[in-house]
Amino acid sequence: MKKISLFPGITLLAIGIFYSIQKLNIQLFENQNSWQVLLILLGAVFLISGHFEKENSAILPGILLVGLGLHFLLFTKIQGWPDHPAAFLFILAIGMLLTSVKTKSGYGQGLSLLIIGLFLHFLQSIIQSLSIVESVVLLIETYWPFLLIIVGIVIVFLKKK
Repeated sequence: MKKISLFPGITLLAIGIFYSIQKLNIQLFENQNSWQVLLILLGAVFLISGHFEKENSAILPGILLVGLGLHFLLFTKIQGWPDHPAAFLFILAIGMLLTSVKTKSGYGQGLSLLIIGLFLHFLQSIIQSLSIVESVVLLIETYWPFLLIIVGIVIVFLKKK
């Protein structure tokens, strides 16, 4: 007999509870009816079903959905919360690192994204502290995405050999 996945059942349960709370006008917390909370719930569905079914591939989408939901829910409410693309790299890096912990491989990609995210997060303060070499910093600030493209191409073509 084929094993039935928990994912569809937990998904229907989560969405049903989400909309039932809306229909019954139950107020648990602020912004509970927002699409961000729905993202968090769907991410939790991935994490819960992946945990009970021992499916490591569910960690990354679960962390991405929960992380993006939390990010969009909290970035206007918490002073100092990052509101730039580095926040997305942090979320992706956390998902990849947690997947790496379970699969015991792929730590390099997660750490690389975390380092790039930290660099992007602190880029403006790095630039301001390096005002002595302003022209070099402006050059780096302008062309660093192309450096990432070149490194990515080199890695892709080295993998094929």
